[in-house]
Amino acid sequence: MAERFIGHVDTIEPALAGWVVDRQQSGKPVRFAMTVDRELRVPVVADRPRPDVSAAGFGGPNCGFEIALPAYLFDGRPHDVELVLRDGQRLNLPGCQSPIVLGPVAATLAPITIADLDATGDLLRRTHRESGMDAEAITDRYVANWIRSLTGAPGGLLIGAHVDQRLVGYAALEHSQGAAPAIGAVALTVLRQYRRKGLGERLMRALLALAREVDEVTEVWLSVAPQNLPALRLYEKLGFAYRAEPPASLFVPATYLAMQWRPDHPGG
Repeated sequence: MAERFIGHVDTIEPALAGWVVDRQQSGKPVRFAMTVDRELRVPVVADRPRPDVSAAGFGGPNCGFEIALPAYLFDGRPHDVELVLRDGQRLNLPGCQSPIVLGPVAATLAPITIADLDATGDLLRRTHRESGMDAEAITDRYVANWIRSLTGAPGGLLIGAHVDQRLVGYAALEHSQGAAPAIGAVALTVLRQYRRKGLGERLMRALLALAREVDEVTEVWLSVAPQNLPALRLYEKLGFAYRAEPPASLFVPATYLAMQWRPDHPGG
C-alpha cells in the first residue's frame, strides 16, 4: 500500500487537510474515512483542487481533502486519529501519525545543555522510533557527545521546545569541521503528536536569529522530502532557496531537495 498511495496531511487544525493520489488510478479520487478515538467516523472523498500537487508532479489536480473537526476535540490532549481505506486498510500519510495533540499548547524555547541529558536522550530515542530507526543506539554517552558537539564548537547551536516541562522538539545547527568551515547544517524535529502547532517555525526562527550572530557560519543548509509541501513552504517563507549542488559535507537522502539560507538574507 505504501507504494500505491502517495500523499500528505498538510494541516490538522482547525481542519484536517491534505492530499492523496492512488497511483494505480491517478484520475480517480481516493475515498476513505477519518476516525477519531474509534468513536467519530467521517467519510472523505479526496477530490478538491490541489494545483500545487499537480505542479510538483505528484498527481492531481483534484486530489485534495479537508475535514472539519468538532470543537470539543481541541482540548489540548492527545487523540487517536486514523485514516482508513474502504477495504479496511490504514491509509498511512505523512503528517498524520497518532496520537495527535489537538488544541493549543503552551511551549517555551530554551537552549539545550548537558544538564538536559536525560530529557534529550528520551526525545532522541522517541524520534528514532518514530522514524523506524534503532533507538537502542541512543546511549547516554552518545547523547552527551551530541550535545557537546553542538554547544561546544563555534557556530554550533541547539535549541529545545518544552511543553509542560517535557522536551518535545529541537532545532540544531551543526557547524561543519571539514573542508567548508563556513557551512552549517540544520536538523529540526518535533514529536509527531506536537506537530502542526507552529513549534517547528518557532524553533527555526530562533535558530536562524542566533545564526545571524555567529560570524563563523555564512551558509546554512538543510534537506527536505519534496512531497512535504508544508515544510517546503515554511523553509521558503524563512528565506531558504533551492540549490542543485549542495556541499559535500551535507548528507542529502536520495530524492530529497537541498536548500540554502544565508545570514545576510533580508527575509524570514
